[in-house]
Amino acid sequence: MKKSIILFFLITSQLYCQSYMNFKYTDESYKYAAINEISEITFNASGTVMTVALTNGSSNTDALSTISEMTFDSSILGGGGPLPVELVSFTVALTNSEEVVLNWQTATEVNNYGFSIERFAESLNSSNSLSTTNWETIGFVEGHGNSNAPKEYSYTDKPTGACKIQYRLKQIDTDGKFEYSDILEVEIAVPTKFELAQNYPNPFNPTTVIDYSLNKASNVTLRIYNSLGEEAKTLVNEHQVAGKYYVTFNASKLSSGIYFYSIRTDNNASIKKMILLK
Repeated sequence: MKKSIILFFLITSQLYCQSYMNFKYTDESYKYAAINEISEITFNASGTVMTVALTNGSSNTDALSTISEMTFDSSILGGGGPLPVELVSFTVALTNSEEVVLNWQTATEVNNYGFSIERFAESLNSSNSLSTTNWETIGFVEGHGNSNAPKEYSYTDKPTGACKIQYRLKQIDTDGKFEYSDILEVEIAVPTKFELAQNYPNPFNPTTVIDYSLNKASNVTLRIYNSLGEEAKTLVNEHQVAGKYYVTFNASKLSSGIYFYSIRTDNNASIKKMILLK
């Protein structure tokens, strides 16, 4: 009982001062637990066995006689400093709506600030040959800092005008150090025809999405008109390569009513109606 009281005092007095609870065993092996992942520490009636329960529902039970050293520190004992984030899976999937969904999982995390999502795209230019972009950062997902429990992450990308895309994760530590994941690739079929889709949602307030498909590169204008035929806003006015495009229209400064959106390319034109309902 005396040993359990002493251990309890040591744990509670240092619990919020360090990041890890480290264990060194008599067989020279090591274990650790992140302080923010510990939900409860208990001892048996005789004070000879200790159980550390974690917030994910798992637990670790050891006889105190097998533990040669127990410390609280900002790093992991026996690891030469913090261990890197252990990425155990990274997958990519293309949905029916042509969204790209990235999923990844970590087994452990140490000083994980988060993940930058980076993209490299190939597209068809006006001469129907491939043109490429440089790697670009398209998003960021915050990490869990320190964790010895599995964590799952997800990010959804809606690329436009590309036929082959590569993705990678840039895992960033809290001290600024970083490491790249493997590269995953997905191919998006170039549309076979020009098409302007119905906006969604419709009716809307105040934002809606307009999507259209280009089967070849072209100069493109996409404009909004009111019921009197007056131009209310220009959404697109540029040269675009073949692909599928999604444009968000914010009508917060317009009044309720019927509006029309019109698209013109070098060889095609289309117009559709939408309703702004505030």
